[in-house]
Amino acid sequence: MEPQTINPMANILLVEDDEDLAELVLMHLKFQGHKVTRVARCGDALKLYQQQVFDLLVLDRGLPDGDGLDICHQLRQQKNWTPVLMLTARDSEMDKVDGLEAGVDAYITKPFSVLEFQARVRNILRRVSQVSVSSVDVEFNNTAMNFGLLKITPELHQVSLDDKDVVLTATEFTLLKFLASRPGRVYSKDELLGHVWNTEHSGYHHTVCSTINRLRTKLKLPSDEHHFIQTVWGVGYKFQPYQ
Repeated sequence: MEPQTINPMANILLVEDDEDLAELVLMHLKFQGHKVTRVARCGDALKLYQQQVFDLLVLDRGLPDGDGLDICHQLRQQKNWTPVLMLTARDSEMDKVDGLEAGVDAYITKPFSVLEFQARVRNILRRVSQVSVSSVDVEFNNTAMNFGLLKITPELHQVSLDDKDVVLTATEFTLLKFLASRPGRVYSKDELLGHVWNTEHSGYHHTVCSTINRLRTKLKLPSDEHHFIQTVWGVGYKFQPYQ
């Protein structure tokens, strides 16, 4: 049986110190057709990032030389937007919030099913490689989008507000770019799940809500009451530039 992938030969870094789990994850990533490098320490992972470009980071949290979130923090501070799939035994709501705030794109708690893991990897790689928008006839290109104080530059994966950089995760950036490409157009949670997360599973509605809330917080000036991402009650969300 041939492995099927969305992004053939994606270059993936696995940071996991549990030998048995690392072997299982390695096997399934390679089955999907990916190139995988595995290390067991934070320091080794950060050194590799100075030498290579990776398409995905699969990251354990409890590592021998520190918290895996420290890797994510450092990468985001360096403007590195490699998507991060966090594997962890910590399943409290606060732990998940900490991960999202650090820039984690997806979170799987141990123990997890192989099918769920494979699906998460496929969805992340699909999401960052391209956003499917054919059904709403939206064109994505690398042209900078200017909305007064807000500037979105897809080619550089940059967002600035009032001339200050706004640090977004890969998912947050994709969602913002998608909404901003059709200002005023209202999208339901199901539509956003389909176009941004590439899933039709309504059980992930909370993921849409939490990502929207983080975007609102990051795109808000203390002295300005305007919200670029607005809720249309009973319908969904829209991007609203200054009037």
